[in-house]
Amino acid sequence: MKGGIQIEIVDIYWWLLWGSLAIAIISLFLGDLLEGLLDGLFDSVGEFLNPLLLFGTLAVVSGSGVLFTKYSSISNWYVLLISLLIGLGAYFLIYYLLVIPMSKAEASTSISIYDLAGKTGEVITTIPANGYGEVFIESTNGSRSESAKSFDSVKIKQGTHIVVVEVKDQVLYVSELTGL
Repeated sequence: MKGGIQIEIVDIYWWLLWGSLAIAIISLFLGDLLEGLLDGLFDSVGEFLNPLLLFGTLAVVSGSGVLFTKYSSISNWYVLLISLLIGLGAYFLIYYLLVIPMSKAEASTSISIYDLAGKTGEVITTIPANGYGEVFIESTNGSRSESAKSFDSVKIKQGTHIVVVEVKDQVLYVSELTGL
């Protein structure tokens, strides 16, 4: 070939490998920002086309392409086919062993206000018979104070121990806890 640049197939695999690793690392650290910018774009396909998963798979394909091209005498087309099959296998392994379990994992140790039904606490701001006050509730996940109303429509004084009877519209309905 006269003039121009000679590019070998192994060079293409190397470029894909480093490029996909760089994008995977960038999306690992800036994933939330990118997700915000592309909000709604991938909602219909869910986590199946996760960019970190896609570029990680491309890294596996290109990495196996480099290895097979460099250390075997297999033709370039067979190397591409084998690399794609290895990448496809890696994709499904990562998806089913990492992405799905991680998406089902708890993202936070905090609890919903609706999980407070049945919990006990103490009144920190007196609750009028037909008004709002404030209660303090301790749990293994931390302490919190919430707005509260009297479930029985009676005044509950500050310092009184209470039990949360129900939660409606982000408000705790409490009753005085007797027998302490």
